[in-house]
Amino acid sequence: MSIKPERITLLIICRVVLGMLALALVIGTLIPLIHSNEWWIRIFDFPRIQISALIGLTLACYAGFHFFKRLHAIEYVLIVVVGLSLVWQLIRIAPYTVLYPKQMSESHAEDDSNRITLLIFNVLYNNHDVAALRELIHDNNPDIILLSEPTQWWLEELDGLEDDYPYTLIQPQENHYGMLLYSRFELVNPEIRFLIEPKIPSFRTKFQLPSGTFVTLYGVHPRPPGIKRLEDENVEGISDEDDDEEQEDRDRVDSDVRDAELLLVAKEVSELGDVPVIVAGDFNDVAWSHTTHLFQRTGGLLDPRIGRGFFSTFDTGKIFMRYPLDHVFATEHFFLVELLRLPNIGSDHYPVLVTLDYNPNVSRGNKEPQPDAGDEQEAAEAIEEGKSSN
Repeated sequence: MSIKPERITLLIICRVVLGMLALALVIGTLIPLIHSNEWWIRIFDFPRIQISALIGLTLACYAGFHFFKRLHAIEYVLIVVVGLSLVWQLIRIAPYTVLYPKQMSESHAEDDSNRITLLIFNVLYNNHDVAALRELIHDNNPDIILLSEPTQWWLEELDGLEDDYPYTLIQPQENHYGMLLYSRFELVNPEIRFLIEPKIPSFRTKFQLPSGTFVTLYGVHPRPPGIKRLEDENVEGISDEDDDEEQEDRDRVDSDVRDAELLLVAKEVSELGDVPVIVAGDFNDVAWSHTTHLFQRTGGLLDPRIGRGFFSTFDTGKIFMRYPLDHVFATEHFFLVELLRLPNIGSDHYPVLVTLDYNPNVSRGNKEPQPDAGDEQEAAEAIEEGKSSN
C-alpha cells in the first residue's frame, strides 16, 4: 500500500521541525555552560524545567516516528545528544525534588522560643490589592515581613501595620526596587544600603529572638539580567545622570550587577563567623544557577528547598513559565519547621512563608556548603566586575 504524496510531505515537514526543535533544545542546554555575564546567556539558567519537559516531549515524538517508520542515522545521533541534554538538565534540577536528600534538617523542637516565621513577598509595584496582603498577614501571623517593590502608595496603604509590627525598616521607591521590613522583634543597627547600584537598596539588621539569641538578617532584591538599567520613574533623593549617561544606561544590563550584590552579601556572611544569619528576598535568580550555588558556598548558606521541591514563585500568570526566584537562605544554625508557597494575591510573584528554628547545637543536623577551590577568587572578581560596571 503506497503512501500519498501529501502524507509524505507532511511527514518530512514534521521531522524537519522536530529536528530543529531538538537542536534548539541542545543549544539551550549548552549556552549556560559558557562562562559569561551576558544577559542573553544567563537567562538560559532559568528555564531548565521547561527545557527538560520539551526534551521529554521531543523524545516521545521520535519514539512515535520510529514506530511508524525507520529514522535516519542523523536522527538517531540527535536522539542521543538530546537524551544527554535531558540527563544534564535533570542533574541540575534534581536537588529541588523530594528524591534528593534535604540540605536543611527538619526541626522537631517543642520549644518555640528560638522560632521565627518570615513572610517574603514581591508585591508588584502597580498591584493595589493591599487588602489581600493584610488578610494573608492576619491568617499566617509571621514575625517578620519583607516586601519587595513597594511604592509610597503601598507604604501609606499599610499604615497601621506598625501596631502589630512596631519595628520597621522603610525604603519605598517608584522604580520597582523599594523594600519594606516589618518586625515584631526589635531591630538592632538596622541599615538601608546601596551595595552596587545607587537606585537598588538592600537591608541589613540584627534582631533578638525571645530566647535572647541575636540573628543577622539580610534583605535583597538585585536587578535581574536582561532589563534596562534605569526606569522612567525617579527615585526621591537620588539624582539622575546626564542625558548621555542615561541613554547609555538604558541598554539591557548583564548579570554582573546582580551577581556582585549577591556575592558581596555572601562574602559578608562568611566574615561574620559562627553566627546565625538569614538572607531573604527576591533574588531574581533561580535556585539552581551557578551564581546561586556560588553564593551558597561563599556564605555557607543552606537552601530549605533542596530535597523538598521547586516552590516556583514567578510568574503567577504563566503556569508553564515559572521559576523559583524568591528565596530564604540560612546558616547551619537553623532547622526548618515549615516552608510554604502561599496563594496568589494579585502580584506576579507568590508569597513565601518560612518558619525556622534556631538550633544552638550546630555540631549535628546540618552541614553547610563548603567552598570549592577557586570560589573565593571567582566571587571577588565578580564583585569587582559588578562594581566597575556602574
